[in-house]
Amino acid sequence: MRLRRPSAFVLGAAALCAAPEAAVCAPPSAEDAASYFRSIRAARRNGPIQLDGRPDEPAWLAAEPGSGFTQFSPDEGAPPSVVTRFRVLWDDDAIYVGVECDDPEAPTAIMSRRDRPVDGDFISFDLDTTNDRRTAYHFQVFAGGQQLDALHFNDTDFTADWDAAWESAVAFNDHGWSLEVKIPLRILRIPDGARSFGFNLYRILARRHEEDQWRYRPHGAAGDISLLGELTGLSGIRPVRSLELRPYFATRSATTRPAPADATAPLLFAPCTSVGYSARSVAGACAGLDLRYSLASDVSLVGTLNPDFGQVEADQRVLNLSTFETFFPEKRPFFTEGLDLFQSPLRNQFGGPYGGDAYQVFYSRRLGKPPPDWDKDTNGTLLYQPSAQPIGAAMKLSGTVGGAAVGLLTGYEPRVTAQSLLDGRIADVRTAEAAQSEVLRIRVPLTDRALLGFFGTARDPLFTSSSSELVVRRHAHVAGGDFTTYDARRDWSFTTQAMGSWITGGYPEVQDDGTILRGGSSGAAVSGKLQKSAGPVIGFLTADWLSPQFTVNDLGFMRRANLLRTFGYVQLRDVHPSSWYQRALVGTWLREVRDSSLALALYHEVGAETYALLNSQWDFSAYGYASTPYVDDRELGDGTPIERQAQRGGGASFNSDSRKPVQVGGYVDYSRGVPRFERLYDFGTYVTLRPVSQLETTLQVDFTRGGGVIRQTRTAGALASDDPQMSELDRGTATQRDRFYLLAPQSSRSLSGIVRATYAFSPHLTLQLYTQLFTAGVAYGDPLRADVGPGKNTVRLSGLSPPLGNEPTPDKLDDRQAGLNVNLILRWEWRLGSTLYLVYAHQTTADFTPHPGGLNLGGELGAFTSDAATHADTFLVKIDFFKAL
Repeated sequence: MRLRRPSAFVLGAAALCAAPEAAVCAPPSAEDAASYFRSIRAARRNGPIQLDGRPDEPAWLAAEPGSGFTQFSPDEGAPPSVVTRFRVLWDDDAIYVGVECDDPEAPTAIMSRRDRPVDGDFISFDLDTTNDRRTAYHFQVFAGGQQLDALHFNDTDFTADWDAAWESAVAFNDHGWSLEVKIPLRILRIPDGARSFGFNLYRILARRHEEDQWRYRPHGAAGDISLLGELTGLSGIRPVRSLELRPYFATRSATTRPAPADATAPLLFAPCTSVGYSARSVAGACAGLDLRYSLASDVSLVGTLNPDFGQVEADQRVLNLSTFETFFPEKRPFFTEGLDLFQSPLRNQFGGPYGGDAYQVFYSRRLGKPPPDWDKDTNGTLLYQPSAQPIGAAMKLSGTVGGAAVGLLTGYEPRVTAQSLLDGRIADVRTAEAAQSEVLRIRVPLTDRALLGFFGTARDPLFTSSSSELVVRRHAHVAGGDFTTYDARRDWSFTTQAMGSWITGGYPEVQDDGTILRGGSSGAAVSGKLQKSAGPVIGFLTADWLSPQFTVNDLGFMRRANLLRTFGYVQLRDVHPSSWYQRALVGTWLREVRDSSLALALYHEVGAETYALLNSQWDFSAYGYASTPYVDDRELGDGTPIERQAQRGGGASFNSDSRKPVQVGGYVDYSRGVPRFERLYDFGTYVTLRPVSQLETTLQVDFTRGGGVIRQTRTAGALASDDPQMSELDRGTATQRDRFYLLAPQSSRSLSGIVRATYAFSPHLTLQLYTQLFTAGVAYGDPLRADVGPGKNTVRLSGLSPPLGNEPTPDKLDDRQAGLNVNLILRWEWRLGSTLYLVYAHQTTADFTPHPGGLNLGGELGAFTSDAATHADTFLVKIDFFKAL
C-alpha cells in the first residue's frame, strides 16, 4: 500500500495573488522563494491561560496577531477559502500557540491514535529553535484532538519518530474550531541568548485537500527549514534544565503449543526474569527506567535501563530468496527518537536492484537483535530463551557544542542464556555474549552553505571467557567524514562521503562474493552525489565505490561490498496545478553496477517513470525498464560469477481519494528474462474503510509469483576423481581447484494478507489491531550441473548440463512456509506522558520440506494446521509513569 502523508510535513506555503478577487493567477516562481520571508512577534505571557482550546484570555492580546495565509494547494497562490488567525506567547517554562480556524462547514475531525497521520483537518507549526536552518521541531494537532510530533533534519528530511510530552486542547464553536498548545521549554534545545526562532504555521482543510500556510514557499523551491519565517520577541527566553523520569513495570505470560518438551523451564534470573509454570507456559516480569536530562542550554541526555518493547508492532513477514539481508525499519521508541542525528546526508531512496543506500553506518536494529538460529542437535530441545538480546543500558547525548551538532549513542547488551532439555536434564545454554556499542556523529557548519561531518562506530565484546564456544573476540570499527555544500539558493547541492572500516580478532568469515573477512581486514568506501532540487527540471548523479573488505554490518547495514555503483536520474515536473492535475512528472534513469575492480558487470539498467496527482485527488504512476545481460558473483557463494539474462519489466499503481469513507489502491509489477523465459510478477491491492470518525480499517493483499531463475542448490563440491564422497569445499578456497555446482530452476509464490485497524475512544485511549497472514512456497525443477576449473570463470547458462546421477543430495530442497501474526494493543495515556499498555500477541509459524514437493497453494494454506506448526500466545501488561523534576 502506498500511503501518502499530508504535504504540510515537508512542503511550504502558498503566496497571495496580487488581487484577492483573482480566481487564477500566474504560478509563483521557485526562484523568488527568499522574497516571501515573514516575521511575527511573540509576547511574554502576562496573565493566566486556561488550556481549554479557546484562546480568549486577555493575555493573548499582547502578542502580534498572525494572519494573511495563502493557498499552497489546490489553488496555488490564491487566497484561502477559510480564515486562520494565531498568536504566540512564552514564559519561563513554555511556549504557547493559540489558533482560531474559521470554517462555515463542520471541520473534518477524525480521531485516531497519537502520531498517526489521518486525512482530517489539522494545524501544525515548525520551530527552528537553534536557527541553524537545517533542523526544526514539528508539532501538529488534529481537529479530532490527537497529537503528532516530529523532527525536520538536513533541511528537507523528516521523521515522525520523535516523541515528547506536551499539551494541547481543541474546542468547537459556531465559527469553526480553535486550539491551544503548550510546548514545555525543557523538551526544546534553546541556545543561551536566543532572541528569535525559525517559524512557520500551516493549516490543512481536509475536505478540499487545501493547504494554507503563513510563510510561503513556492512549489518547486529547494529547501524547507531554510525557508521558514521568523518568530521574534523572544529576548530573555532561556533553556530549561530538567530531569524527566519514566520508570516502567511489565509482566507477561507466554504459552506455546505444542509444548516443546515434557519439562518446565526453571526460574531464570536475567534482565527480564522468567519462570515456567507448565511444560508449555512461561511467565516473566521486567522493570526499567527511561530518563531525559538537559545537561546544558543545547545538550540533552536520554538514557534507558533495561527497556521493554513488548508494545511494538511485529515486523512484516516477507519471502526473501535473494542473497541479500532483509532490511527492517526501526520501531522501538528509544531508538526512533533522535535517530535523525545519526543519518548520513548522502541518501539514495531510489529502489530496484542495488537501489537504496550503498550502506548505513549505523543500523539500530543491530542492538537487541534476535538470537541466532537454535541448533537442536548441539543444544537439545529449546525450552525458553528471550526473543531478542536484551539491552541492559543505553544512552544518547545530543545537542550543539560550539556550533557543532553532536550525537553520541552507547549501548550495553548483556549475555543471553537459554534453557534447554539436553540428554534428559535441563541445562543453561549461552546463546550470545555481552557486547558494547558506540556511535558518534559530529556535524560542523563551515559557512552558511557548507557543512563538514564525522561519523564513527565501534562494537566490542565484553566479559568473554576462553571457555565459551561463542567467543570470537571480534572488534569492529568504522570511521569517516562527509562534506556538503549548496549554492546560494540551495537549488544545487554536492555531498561526498568517505569511510574506512577495520576488524581486529574474530574468526575468518567468507562473504558470498568470495571475500574473506578476518582479524586485520580493513576496507574503504567513497561516495558522492550532485543534486538539483528546484525548478521544473531536477535530478541527481551519484556514485559509490566500496572495496572488497569494507564492512559496516557489525553495527550498520549494507547488502554487499566490492562494488562500484553509478546512478543518474533526471525528472521533468510540473508542480503547478493545471485544469486536470495538481502535480505531474516524467523521469528517466540510468544505473550501472560493477565490482570494485570493474572486471564484472553486475547490473546495467535504463528506465523511465511517470506520476500524476489529479485534481480529483486520485494519483497514478507507471514505470518501465530494460537491463542488459550481467553476472551475479554472490549466487554460488564463493565469488564464482554466474550469467544472468537481460530483463524487461514495468509496473503501475494508483490510489483513490483519501478523503472518502472508502479508499482503494493497487499496484502491479512484471518482469521477464530475455531470451530464456524467466518471470516475476507481483500485484497487490488495499481498501481502507472509515465508517465513523473514530475507526479506520485497512485490508491489504499482496501476491508474488516467480519462476525460471537458475539458483544454486548445493555449494561447490569436489569432483569424484578427487574425492569419491564429492564433499562440499571450503568457500574460502573452493575457487583454487576443480569443482562442480548443483543448480536448478526455482519457482516461488507468496501470499500476504494484512489487516490494520485503529479505534479511538478518545485522543488518549486507542485500540490498535495488526494481523498478517502469510504463506509461501519454494520449489526446484530438474537439477543442473556446472563444472568449473580453478579460478573464477563465469558459469554460462548454455554450459549447464544434467547431473551425472552420483552427486550428493542438494542442500536446498522444496520449502513451505506459513505464518500468522496478531497484535492487539490497548494504549491509554492516563496522564501527561504516562501510558498503560495491554497487549495480546499471537504467532503461528511453520517452515518445513513438503512431501511430495512442488508448489501447492492448498498445502501452503494448510501448513497452519500441520504438525510442523507451532502456536504461541503472549499477554503483556506494561505501565510507565512520567515525572518531570
